Amino acid sequence: MKSYLKFLSRNKLYTAIEAVGLAVSLAFVIIIGSYVWQQFAVTRENPDRERIYLPGLPVTPGLTYAFPDVVTEIPEIEAVARLCPHAITFNDNEVLYGAAADCSLLEMCPAFWFLEGSAEALSSPSNVIVSEHFANKKQLSIGDVLMLNGSDYTVAAIYKDLNGTVFRNYELLMNADIFKDRWQPFDNFGTTITFIKVRPGTDRQVLYDKLETVCKEVYPDVYGRLFFEYLNLFRYDELFFRDTDLEFKHGDIKTIRILLLAGLLLLLSAIFNYVNLSVALTGKRAKEMAVRQLNGATKENIIGKYIGESILFTAFCFGAGLLLADAFCPMINRLLNNPDVPIRIAWSPAYLLAYFGIVIAVGVLTGVIPAVIAGKYNALDVMKGSYRRKSKMVFSKVFIVLQNALTVILIALAITMEAQMRKTQERPMHCNLADKFYLSLYAYDGDAPLKETLEKLPFVKRIGRSQGVPGSNPGGQYSTTRDGRDILYRFFQMDSTAFRMFDFEILKDYGAPLYNSVWFSDDSFSASGFDEEYHDISELSSRTSGCDQLAGVFKAFPTNVANIGEEEYAIISVVRTEDIDVGGWVIEIIGDRKEAYSKIMEAYEDFAKNRDVYLNSPFWIDDYIAETWKPAQNNMRLVEIFMLLSIIISLLGLVAMSTYYADEKSRDIAVRKVFGGTIETEVWRTIREYMVLVGIACVIGIPIAVYAAQEYLKDFIYRLEGYWWIFVVAVLLSGLIAFVSVLWQTLKAARTNPTTELKKE
Repeated sequence: MKSYLKFLSRNKLYTAIEAVGLAVSLAFVIIIGSYVWQQFAVTRENPDRERIYLPGLPVTPGLTYAFPDVVTEIPEIEAVARLCPHAITFNDNEVLYGAAADCSLLEMCPAFWFLEGSAEALSSPSNVIVSEHFANKKQLSIGDVLMLNGSDYTVAAIYKDLNGTVFRNYELLMNADIFKDRWQPFDNFGTTITFIKVRPGTDRQVLYDKLETVCKEVYPDVYGRLFFEYLNLFRYDELFFRDTDLEFKHGDIKTIRILLLAGLLLLLSAIFNYVNLSVALTGKRAKEMAVRQLNGATKENIIGKYIGESILFTAFCFGAGLLLADAFCPMINRLLNNPDVPIRIAWSPAYLLAYFGIVIAVGVLTGVIPAVIAGKYNALDVMKGSYRRKSKMVFSKVFIVLQNALTVILIALAITMEAQMRKTQERPMHCNLADKFYLSLYAYDGDAPLKETLEKLPFVKRIGRSQGVPGSNPGGQYSTTRDGRDILYRFFQMDSTAFRMFDFEILKDYGAPLYNSVWFSDDSFSASGFDEEYHDISELSSRTSGCDQLAGVFKAFPTNVANIGEEEYAIISVVRTEDIDVGGWVIEIIGDRKEAYSKIMEAYEDFAKNRDVYLNSPFWIDDYIAETWKPAQNNMRLVEIFMLLSIIISLLGLVAMSTYYADEKSRDIAVRKVFGGTIETEVWRTIREYMVLVGIACVIGIPIAVYAAQEYLKDFIYRLEGYWWIFVVAVLLSGLIAFVSVLWQTLKAARTNPTTELKKE
C-alpha cells in the first residue's frame, strides 16, 4: 500500500484528476440514487399496496358518491372506502384544503398515522380530525370545536402530516356522510375517489371486467363516450407515477429517467478517466510489478493488488462524495422544487449497505481492466524494456476514442437542452399579455362594486371580465367534430372588453354579432372539421353557453404553457359581462406594476370586508406563464449541471490522456530527431495521429448524439428545428480542446534533448 501511495504522490496530475472526478461523480450518483429510491418508496408504507385499486375516469380516479355502495357485492372485493377531496370553509372566512372520507379508508391506508386519537374518531359525522401542521398553526387540541362549512365539529384526533406519501397534505378530514345529500349519487363525476381492497390472488382483469359491468349499468348515458370513454383502474402502488390530475401527489418519471441518464453519464465519465489513466500508468508501475513477480508474486496476486487498491481509492473518493452530496442536496432540492419528497442523504443500515455495495462495484469495475493488463506483463520483458513494444497503446487508443466520443455526445446534449429551453421561453403567445393583472374571485352577492372602484384608480386603463386567460388551463368541454368524433375544447369566456384587451391575432372574421358568438383557434377549427364552406357550430350550442354563431378564427395561443406533452384546442365565447358567473377581472394597467398591485389588493380588501368572497391567487399573466414552465426549466438546469460536470470530468481526462499520449511518443520522437527530425515535423506528426483518433471518436459519437437529441426533443410541442449546427459546434469544441491539450504536451516532448530521453531506456 505504501508503494501505491508513493506512486500516486509522484503522479499528482493523474491522481488529482482521478480523485476529483470520481468524488464529484459519486456525489451526484448518491444524490440521484437517493432521489430515485425515495420517490419509488412512496406508497410502500402500505403492505396491501398491490391489493388496493381505484376505479375512475380516463384521467383521474374520481367517480361519483354512490359508486362505492354498488360494488360491495362483487365477491373479489374485501373492503371499500371513499375519499372526497373538497374545499372546506373555516370560520366563514378561510378556505382550507381538506377532504371527507369513510372511516374504513384510514384503516386501509396506514399513511394516516395518528399522534392523538385513532381512526375510529372519524366514524361520527360530528367529528373532525386535523393534521399536525394545522393543529399547531391554530393551537388546537382534542375536544376543541371548529366551525366548518357553517356547522360545528369536534376535533377528535390529530394525524401526522402526510409528507412523503401519495396523499395530498389535507389540513383536515371530515366524515364522508356530509356529502351524502349534497351530491347526486351517480352524477358530479370526479368528486369521489373509490378505494377497493381485493382479496389475495384476485386477477386484475377479472376485477376490471366486473367493475366495467357496473359502470355500464349505473352510467348508461355517459359510459363509453365523452369524458368517460373507458374505465381506468389505478392500483395504489402505481398512483405516484400516474398522471392522476390533481387528486394525488405524483412524481415525474421522465425527470427520474433523465436524471438517471445524466448520473450514469457522469459516473461513466469518471470511470473512463479512472480506467484510462490506470491503464496508462500500468507502464509506469511495470518495474514495480516485475520486482514483485521476481520475489514470488503470482499474476493473480498482482491482479488482486490492483483491484484492492482500486477499491480503497474508490472508498476514499466515496467518503468525499458523501460529504459533497450532503452539501449539494439543498441546491438540488431547490431546483427540483419537490417539497413533498425532498432528497435526503440517509445513514440507515439499508443505505449504508447500498453505499458499501457501490464502493465494491465501482472499485472492481475500475480496477479489473488495469489489473488484467498489468497481469499480462512478464517480468523478463519488463526488465528488458520490451513491454512497451508489446502493449502498443492499444487499450489507451481505444479509451481515447471512447472518451472523445462521450465528450462529443455530452457537449451536443448540453447545447441541445439549453437551446430548447430558450426556444420554450421564446414561444409566441399570439396575443398581448403585457401589464395585465388577473383578479379571480367569486362573490355571492356580485362584485360589480369592486369593478367600479378599480376603474377609478389612475393607473387602470381598462377592465374586462374573463373566465380563464391565455396561459391558464380552464375547464374542458366535450363536443363532437363534424365527422362525429369526440373532442375536448379548453373553454374560455370573455366579455368584449377582455377579448379586445388581449389583442388576439385574428385570422378570419365572419362578422358575427359582438356578443353570444364563439371564436375558434385555428387548431380547434381544423380539428373540428370546419372549413370556409362549412362552419355551422349550432350543434355545439349546449357546450358554449348558448352561443351558436361562429365569430371567426384566431391564431392559437398555447394552452399547454409547459410546452411538454400535447397541445389542446381553445375556443372563446364572447358574452356579456353579467353572464360570466365565475372567473375574474382582467385589469390592464399603465405605470409601475408594484404600486398597481398594492392599490388593487387594497381595493379588494376594502370590498371583501363583511362580504362572502372567495379569492383565488391573483397574478400578472405574463409572470404566471413564466412560473408555469419554471419547474421544467429547473429540471433542465439540473440536468445541464450534471452534463457540464460530466464534460469537465471528461475533458480533464482528455488532458491527462493527451499528456500520457505525448509522454509515450517521446521515445519515438527522440529516435526520429536523431535521424534528422525537427521539432515542427514531430509535433505535427504526433498531433495528426492523435487527431485521427479524435476523428474516429466523432464518427462514433455524432450518430448517438443525434439520436439522443431527437429523443429528448420529441416530447416538446414547440421544439427546436434545424439544429444540425449543434453537432458541428460539439465536434469543433471537443476537437479544439483535444488539439490544444496534445499540442501543449507534444511541444514539451519534442523540445526535450533526445539523448536525455533515450537514456531512460
